[in-house]
Amino acid sequence: MDRLEFRYRTGNTAADTLLNMKYHEIVRTMPDLHMDAERLQFPAKLYIQSYDIGIILGNALDNAIEACRKLNEKEPAEKVFIRISSFQKRELFFLKVENSFDGRILRKPQNEFPVTDKADKENHGMGLFNIKNTAKKYQGTMDFKTNGRVFILSVMMKNECEDK
Repeated sequence: MDRLEFRYRTGNTAADTLLNMKYHEIVRTMPDLHMDAERLQFPAKLYIQSYDIGIILGNALDNAIEACRKLNEKEPAEKVFIRISSFQKRELFFLKVENSFDGRILRKPQNEFPVTDKADKENHGMGLFNIKNTAKKYQGTMDFKTNGRVFILSVMMKNECEDK
């Protein structure tokens, strides 16, 4: 434990654990990847369960790291990055994850989500689906778009006490 650098401190234990685990994975496998979570902040009263924050952030980071890895393999000179930010507006909590990618998304016309390009389609390609389902638990939603070679994932959830 002494050797683990605790680089990210958002105040949310689940987020901090995930960010720091992913950071150490990145340092070992892709040292040129820059991960910025400076603007990831959680409200003092967070009613969204830590487990659900973990599902959303974990799947988003796994997808972002994989996209950066693919870009890095194809174009080693290209900058690879992940930027994570959040904010609260009234009772709504917004989380955004942006990452570089090769600019190509595989989509089937009838599918809402991109298709995984991994060989094991049975056990992969569920990340965005899991994020959307988790957001729905909090009367929220998830959306994604691309801007050139930047993939942008946005998640919105209600952050309010259920006792209202």
